[in-house]
Amino acid sequence: MNTLTSTQERALSLLGKGVSPEQTALALGVTPSAISQLLSEEEFAEEVAKLRFTNLAKHSERDEKADLLEDALLERVKDLLPFISRPLEAVRAYQIINSAKRRGQSTPESITAQNEVVQLVMPVQIINQYTVNSHNQVIKAGEKDLITMQSGGMQKFLAKNKGPQDVKSLPSPAESIGSSS
Repeated sequence: MNTLTSTQERALSLLGKGVSPEQTALALGVTPSAISQLLSEEEFAEEVAKLRFTNLAKHSERDEKADLLEDALLERVKDLLPFISRPLEAVRAYQIINSAKRRGQSTPESITAQNEVVQLVMPVQIINQYTVNSHNQVIKAGEKDLITMQSGGMQKFLAKNKGPQDVKSLPSPAESIGSSS
């Protein structure tokens, strides 16, 4: 993976711990779209997924230990019930262990990528100006071809094509798909 800036490293750390992209952006003082752009980079997203898996595995291991302790205390309470002399200590210990937050069970919701689909209703006059492909992706607006690429590849693309002033020489969408990164 390329060298990361300190902000990118902190974003990787927070996202890897299951913090939402919105909360990560807020914590780092950047826009949510900046975090979204980071996550759109394949290598960065893979690193986040690896960290999330590692953290979930740690939490699950801790939960297993808590479950074993809870089972042992439950057995202790069961054994002490006939003797009623000091069962409250065992009951209190069981209550504490039983009410402990299970981290691995609560984490998957925060780890799962949450994409919100927004439906846009557009007037027919506007819709007729767009051409879509078989995946319902807009590939042409009016007479201009649109190019699909990851945001991380934009600088390479602009450098290769000498910036936005060279718009007439841009490749067609079919050509750009093979060169996107």
